[in-house]
Amino acid sequence: MRSPLVKFLVSSPYGDVPVDTDKLHLPLECDRLRTPYKVYFQSIGDFLEKDEFGPVLRAAAEKCGREVRLNDVSEIVVRTEKHGTLYHPASLELILKGMEIKFALNVAFSDTGRTWLKKEFSVVGRINTKFGLPYLPKVYSFVEQNSVSFLLEEWFEGYHEFHLSLTEDGKQRIKLWEYGEGYRDLSSEQSFEIYRQASKILTLYYGVDDFSQIYPWHHAAGDFVAKVQDDAVDLRLTTARQYEPYMVFQESEGLNPVLALFFFLLNLSLKMRLDKLDGVGDTAWAEDFCVDATLKGFYEALRIRNEKNDLKNYFDSEVEFFNLLKSFGTEDLKAAYHSLIDLYAGTADYPVIIANLDRHIKALHATLQDFPL
Repeated sequence: MRSPLVKFLVSSPYGDVPVDTDKLHLPLECDRLRTPYKVYFQSIGDFLEKDEFGPVLRAAAEKCGREVRLNDVSEIVVRTEKHGTLYHPASLELILKGMEIKFALNVAFSDTGRTWLKKEFSVVGRINTKFGLPYLPKVYSFVEQNSVSFLLEEWFEGYHEFHLSLTEDGKQRIKLWEYGEGYRDLSSEQSFEIYRQASKILTLYYGVDDFSQIYPWHHAAGDFVAKVQDDAVDLRLTTARQYEPYMVFQESEGLNPVLALFFFLLNLSLKMRLDKLDGVGDTAWAEDFCVDATLKGFYEALRIRNEKNDLKNYFDSEVEFFNLLKSFGTEDLKAAYHSLIDLYAGTADYPVIIANLDRHIKALHATLQDFPL
């Protein structure tokens, strides 16, 4: 049986770059094992050929709703997309007659990365089944082969990483890493939408009954990706590493779900403001408009869930919950935050949070008081 041509490329902000065979001995970026690129590409090739290309053919059939045979695939384009401390993601583009099908492939070499990748396969699948929402990728298969782990999942076409950045005159902007096109500074309205939608997505996945939430996540890790066309912004969440109770909830049997939701919002409002400049620089803190965007996304998610009767056992409406939030003074918020910030001790985020916390509390309080209901 004829095998398709497999082509390897390196993705860059300004387009695909052919693999330089003279540099295949160089180690993967961020890889503590210093795995050479040659081994990385060979491992992906071995994964593709497993069971006569079985994993990718089954995923292609599921995606397009019909049988896909090996003879239908003329070429597979493998692109290295980025590198992290745990995984080394690539994209797989299957070229078929009259159509192209693209997938994401996360590759892990270290024991820690492999453990997390296996858990991620289980967690994302479980969350997708429970909620039926479109914001996380569909997972197709998890394969362990030759001491390397692979997670094949949905590729969010047209979605790109984004990060806080500074313009030449020192103003803060969100920069979209639009691979193939370069970098683009987003407008204030588009930046607002990114934070609003991110807050909405995380709140839609929050387990009001058992306090489970998607965590950890971080803008610096590129966990959210955005599609920006004209003025429209659409967000997706690329991963869910864990889905379980977090923060003080793990030690609080019988905790009131309304109070737990309050703490979820407080932590969400902090996390939403944190990033690294250009994804790799110093810890960055988003400007105050992020607070308003976070509250609006949170409120919208509560409204959606209330319409589905998800919240009927806890409060009558999102309006009732926000009226409760409006009753808290700045000292009440400060006392609540002090039970949260120790969670960040020892991280690069901690000193930035401490430096900005008082102003954040004032901004949150003021925004809540002015929030339209």
